[in-house]
Amino acid sequence: MVYHKVVLYWIVSFFRGLQLDRRIGEERYKYTITNTQDMSNTSESEKTMLCANCGKGEEDSINLKSCTACKLVKYCSRDCQIAHRPQHKKECKKRVKEIHDEKLFKQPPQLEDCPICMLRLPLLGMGRTYMACCGKVICIGCLHAFQSRITRKNDDICPFCRTPIPTDEEWFETVKIRTEMNDPNAIYNLGCNYNEGEEGLPLDYTKALELWHKAGELDNAAAYYGIGYAYICGRGVK
Repeated sequence: MVYHKVVLYWIVSFFRGLQLDRRIGEERYKYTITNTQDMSNTSESEKTMLCANCGKGEEDSINLKSCTACKLVKYCSRDCQIAHRPQHKKECKKRVKEIHDEKLFKQPPQLEDCPICMLRLPLLGMGRTYMACCGKVICIGCLHAFQSRITRKNDDICPFCRTPIPTDEEWFETVKIRTEMNDPNAIYNLGCNYNEGEEGLPLDYTKALELWHKAGELDNAAAYYGIGYAYICGRGVK
């Protein structure tokens, strides 16, 4: 009986020792990983404070300038940048490509809320409309609800700013003002009108493409669709 108790005690102690060793190993592993990450972060931060070629730091009263292409390394002079170019060229090109891809595949900003009902604007273009008079984008639901209450033609006004709907000439002048204010929606819509020859504007594919490029740079996602369509059809492109 005593022998069985001794064996049982030995087995329990053995497995408890294994659990303790495993815990100690896990703690050591976590400690090692944490210290390694801290050392790598420190080394990277220190690298950005030193000239990549000669090792001079900003504490030496030298204004380091970053590589204009990748922004990864800094140099104390033009000579150091030229001397370090053969070593840095491959890494620089890789980072430039990554930056280009990040900009190219960046998600467009989320649509704002309708200024009338305060609900998120629909993603589909047919679910919202741009009001050139005030520069607001409102949902079709609010526009339909407002127009359904109109009994006279003279009551056809903007649901938001309550100004009369502009004529073709007034619309062009209003959109022109909004375009000078770098309103991306106004620039995009003006490009669409040049592309279709609407609102009293001449048919001009080149002008439409130019406006779409400008609207795209201002984060108008629909403008890139217009640019792609222009290249597919060969309109306004060389």
